[in-house]
Amino acid sequence: MKRKITGSVEYEVIETIAEGGMGTVLKALKKGAEGFEKVVAIKTLLNCYSTDKKFVRKFIEEAKLVADLVHENIVQIYQLDHNKDEYYFVLEFVDGISLYNFMEFHKKLKSTLPQKLCVFITARIARGLAYAHSRCDNEGKALNIVHCDVCPHNILINTEGLPKLTDFGIARAVNVTEDDSVSGKLPFMSPEQANKRKVDFRSDIYSLGTVLFYMLSGGYTSRRLDVKLKEILEQARNNYIDWDRIPEDTDEEIVKMLRKMMATDPADRYQNTSELARELEYHIYKDGYGPTIVTLANYMRSEMPALFTAPCIEEAPDIIGKTTRIEIQRPTKTVVLPNNYFENESDNATKKTVALPKEYYEDTNPTD
Repeated sequence: MKRKITGSVEYEVIETIAEGGMGTVLKALKKGAEGFEKVVAIKTLLNCYSTDKKFVRKFIEEAKLVADLVHENIVQIYQLDHNKDEYYFVLEFVDGISLYNFMEFHKKLKSTLPQKLCVFITARIARGLAYAHSRCDNEGKALNIVHCDVCPHNILINTEGLPKLTDFGIARAVNVTEDDSVSGKLPFMSPEQANKRKVDFRSDIYSLGTVLFYMLSGGYTSRRLDVKLKEILEQARNNYIDWDRIPEDTDEEIVKMLRKMMATDPADRYQNTSELARELEYHIYKDGYGPTIVTLANYMRSEMPALFTAPCIEEAPDIIGKTTRIEIQRPTKTVVLPNNYFENESDNATKKTVALPKEYYEDTNPTD
């Protein structure tokens, strides 16, 4: 007979970090016996998800799939539970900042992130992805884990300079649907995901390439966002890339790796995420030294000391951080969008963001 240990765990909510497209993210104290406490993040699901039995089943399946992912560059999932009819995740709490906010900081100061730090962050996330992509079950069968939403909002950097990828399982449960729809963040979506084709680890490699592009360009995406959402979707499908946004002084080797990561045909990309990680690392360490988490932490402490003295509240004011779900009709694959998805035609064409009502934005945060 198997032995069971039962106990009671309660979570004391410290504060609401954000309320976004999927639900609410809370900072909480996990309380145990004899005054034991641990700070965690709790991500709840919106009622529209929690009451959808089909989604909940898929959500639970995906959560089980990634439950054992333990890697320093992945935000760990501790528990999936429910309170009455509300499902929630208990996650590792990351004390730091999202890559999105990190780059917004640089944009506002009109400064650039050093190229080697751009590559370092990308390499660390590539290592986390390589670990996830290579996981097998107890019988040695590949689990074929794909994140499906690698983007600046889902990359967190803690105050020790360690980049982490969050929302494994959560992102896939939301973004990979069984109906005829495209879901995800269009500025960072691979062509095959935008075209509703089967995706594998190479889709994550493409999305990570768009993140590297985003850092190198100073916080601008590879796609034009001063257009309607339907046009952004077409850019994603056709792999439109505005290479002119990459600074002319960017190292040629970095551009070469970036072009391979963002190739239209998955067969032309890196065929192994570990290979990508090795090439990125070789670039920054080939001279015998290069950036480490200490380098990144010291840079952050120097450039943004307030991060180390006050909590950072994430804001997502534009299309970059919004998860877009677009219905597709059979058999013509015509995009059907409600009128309020489109920006006002009178908006200034030079704007870098799509003007959408505030309620369409997904507010994310350092533990989202």
